[in-house]
Amino acid sequence: MKPPLQKIAWLLGMCAMLMLALAPFSSYVAALPFIQSEWKIGNTTAGLVFSAYLAGYAISALLVLPLTDRMPTGRVFLASAIVSVATNILFPLVASDVLTASLLRFASGIGLVGIYMPGLRLIAAEFPDTGRGASMGMYVTAFYTAHAVSLVATGQLMTVFEWRGAFLALSALSALSIPLTLILTQRRGAASTATSSAGGWLQIGVLSDKVSRAYIAGYSLHAMELYAVRVWLPTLLVSILVARGADVAEAAVTGATVGGFALAAGSVGPVIGGFVSDKAGRAPSAMAIFALSGICSFAIGWIIHAPWPVVVVMSCILGWAVSADSSIYSTAITESANPSQLGSAMAMQAFVGFMGGVLGPIYIGAILDIVPESIRWGVGFSGVALLAIVAVPILWTVRRRHRT
Repeated sequence: MKPPLQKIAWLLGMCAMLMLALAPFSSYVAALPFIQSEWKIGNTTAGLVFSAYLAGYAISALLVLPLTDRMPTGRVFLASAIVSVATNILFPLVASDVLTASLLRFASGIGLVGIYMPGLRLIAAEFPDTGRGASMGMYVTAFYTAHAVSLVATGQLMTVFEWRGAFLALSALSALSIPLTLILTQRRGAASTATSSAGGWLQIGVLSDKVSRAYIAGYSLHAMELYAVRVWLPTLLVSILVARGADVAEAAVTGATVGGFALAAGSVGPVIGGFVSDKAGRAPSAMAIFALSGICSFAIGWIIHAPWPVVVVMSCILGWAVSADSSIYSTAITESANPSQLGSAMAMQAFVGFMGGVLGPIYIGAILDIVPESIRWGVGFSGVALLAIVAVPILWTVRRRHRT
C-alpha cells in the first residue's frame, strides 16, 4: 500500500525545512582558500575547524537525542533549529581566528544534531510499514542536497561578495527554517512523546545488540569517509585548476561549483540506497556501495593529471558513492533497536558515527601536510579508500539480519 498523499506532503515539507536550515553548511568549505590565506592556517588546522562542527554534533547527541525518549520530539526539533540558525549567522560576523571559528562551529553542530536525527525518528514513526527505507532516504537525500546547494551557492555568491558576505546571506536564508519547523511539528502525531523507561538519559546497553553495534560501526566509517571527501574534494579540484594555470580566486569559485555538482550527484544516493535496501537487505546494500566508494576514492587521487572532463565525471561518481549508503544505517538502527530505547540507540549512532566524521577531515589534512606534494592527493585519497576495507567485513557479519 502506498503512503497517503498527506504523509508525502508532510515528508516533502520536512525535506524543505532541512535544506533551508543547512543553507550555509558548506560555506566554510567553499571559502576555505580565502580563510586559510586570511588566518594563515595549514590543512590540518583547516580540517580541525570544520571538524569542530561534527564534534559539537557528536558530543551533544549523547544528551539531546535521549530526550526524545521522554519529551516531545518536535520540541527538541524546534529548539535545535533556533540554535543552528543563530550560530550560523554569528560565524561570518564574529569568527576571526581558529578559536572563535571552532567554538561557533561546535555550537552550530549542537543545533544540527537536534534537527537531523529527531527528524529521522519522526519520519520512521510516520512510515512504520510501507517504504520506511525510501522515506528516510529522501530525508537524507535532502541533507546531502543541501550540502551541494550550499557549496554551489556560496561559490556563486563569492563572485559578488567577499566570503563573509556570501556566508551571511545564506545564514540569513536559513532563518526561514524556523517558521516551517513550527508548522511541521504542529501536525498531529509529529510531536508525540515516546513511551520509555529510559527517563531521557542515555542507555549504553543499546550497544549490547550485535546488529545495532555493527551498523553503528559501519555508520562511523561511512561518516569518516563522507566528510573527508566533502572537505577535501573541492580543494583537490582547486589544486588541479591552479596547477593548470588558473588564479586562486577563479579556481576557488570553479572548484566550489564543480564540487557542489559532484555532491549534488550524491544527493540522490540515499533515496536510491534506501530503496535498494528495502529490496535487497540493509547490510548487503551497504557493503556493495561502500566497496564502490572505496574504489572511486582510490582512483580520484591518482588521475589528477587526466583531462578535466574525466576528473569532473569521476568526482560526480565519487560524490554519489560516498552518499548512497547513509540512510541504510539509520533505517537499520530503527529496526534493530528496542523501540523504548530508540533515542539512545540513535544517540550512540550519532556520537560514534560523527566522531568518525570528526576524524576524517583531520586525517586527510594531516596526510596532505606530510606527504610530498607530487603524490599527496593520491596518497590522501588512498587513505580514504582504506576505510572501505575495514567497513565491508564488519557489515558482512550481519548480512543475513537486515531486519528484526
